[in-house]
Amino acid sequence: MPSEFDPLQFPRRLNLGCGFDLRQGYLNVDLQPWHKPDLIADVGKLDFLPAGYYEEILAQDVLEHLPRMSTRKILVHWNRLLAPGGLLRLRLPDALSILQLLAAPANQSVAKQEGLIQFLFGTQGYTGDFHFTSFTAFLLRHYLQETGYDVMAINAPDDCNLEATARKMRSVHPHDVGDFPELLCIPGDAEFVRECYRSILKREGDTEGVQHYVSCLAETRMVRDAVIEQMLDSNERKALADRNRHS
Repeated sequence: MPSEFDPLQFPRRLNLGCGFDLRQGYLNVDLQPWHKPDLIADVGKLDFLPAGYYEEILAQDVLEHLPRMSTRKILVHWNRLLAPGGLLRLRLPDALSILQLLAAPANQSVAKQEGLIQFLFGTQGYTGDFHFTSFTAFLLRHYLQETGYDVMAINAPDDCNLEATARKMRSVHPHDVGDFPELLCIPGDAEFVRECYRSILKREGDTEGVQHYVSCLAETRMVRDAVIEQMLDSNERKALADRNRHS
């Protein structure tokens, strides 16, 4: 159990989403108990591990299994764990290369096409083995720079993947990338919605808007995470961010 876990008894390097790739000299972390990791945990919920403590984070074939809108949040979450100058090493699918391979004359067979599609969407053979997103070198560099890393290298180890090495250069507050975990703990849907307006849109919620979201929550047409994401993705929030950047 995380509450009983003592990180000081393990190395200061993390192997996140390790699967069966258990590595010496790392704290091996995975959500699936049958992989027999050192620590069974969600790689996006590692708040119980010490901040600024780890020298390296290895996350191979992990980010694509997490929702697309959470990419920046996860990178900030891992940023918190790294010591200043600590290294982040990633491997993830390269959407552009996979699409080019799908169009290549040599790959115009059912078997080859299905194999390439699997790289984009996962095997889907068991819970957790679904891909929710993919990447290009351009996007990956942007996400890393935005979340406090200096990109040292991005390369293609094979035809379908990207590998990146980045160094933590600065700490980033979760709010800077639209992560508001404290909002989820607010009791009462009405007060939750009002506080979303205050925290995300920097204003009091209008009556119609508050009623809309409260009704959606009451009727289970939306969950709280969806309310937050919708406000973050609104034109009003984007305009607010633009004003802040130019002020």
